Amino acid sequence: METDARGAEAPALPIRTLRLSSPPNSFMDHVVLILVGEGPGILIDAGYAEGADETLAWLKEAAADGPGLLLLTHHHHDHFGGAEAVLARTGAPARAHPREIALMAEKRPGVEVLPIEGGERVRMGGVELEAVLTPGHSPGHLAFWWAERRVLFGGDNVLGEITTWVGPPHGNLRDFLASVERVRDLAPEVIYPGHGPPLRNPGERIGEILRHRARREEQVLEALAEGLDTPERIAGRIYAGMEERVVAMGATMVVSHLEKLIEEGRVRAGEGKYLLTV
Repeated sequence: METDARGAEAPALPIRTLRLSSPPNSFMDHVVLILVGEGPGILIDAGYAEGADETLAWLKEAAADGPGLLLLTHHHHDHFGGAEAVLARTGAPARAHPREIALMAEKRPGVEVLPIEGGERVRMGGVELEAVLTPGHSPGHLAFWWAERRVLFGGDNVLGEITTWVGPPHGNLRDFLASVERVRDLAPEVIYPGHGPPLRNPGERIGEILRHRARREEQVLEALAEGLDTPERIAGRIYAGMEERVVAMGATMVVSHLEKLIEEGRVRAGEGKYLLTV
């Protein structure tokens, strides 16, 4: 039976989740770890290094014989940070996209992670998952598709409670939007995101995300037309009245919108300023 970290009952699928709280001063307040399959099963993401003790205690109770495999959606600390502890305790192999492995090696060079490409399938614990390449939030971000049950383990690609951050140095907004559309085309019945509860009507949420990003682009273009020519000034307009750290984070998202518009030939940049091309 599927349960969350509080023991709430849900549809009878071999899925168990842990909502792992974030360390102090983190932008996010939690990350979700997912264990899929019977027996050893497959663990999707390893959480924070700072939460490794809680993760290992949960795994000991949820999967005494495993997990037998760790799949990593991407290299960010809230998803990869606990990998070293999980691998040391369980001996399970870890796999991630090659683009992410290179970034993981910069953070923790001693952690061995094997490659998995988009389209590859893995089977364990009675579950077959297909790796789906969904770049944008990170260059080699992977989601994992359980086609038999039409369930997607989406990482940070489609979130329900917040908007996925896409910013420098590794984010790409055009790639992110294409990835969201790819997930839409899979037509999952449920998405288990890396943050927040399962999305039981993901098509609706995907539509909201695409509309939100289109509206943000309109706001960026409107700000440029009014002479606001830096990400900071544009973010100050769009996120007016919000906390300083939210505005700062928003400025990095604005950069991604500006880079997309430059790629499309609608904006040009020079001397740290951005201007409309027409």
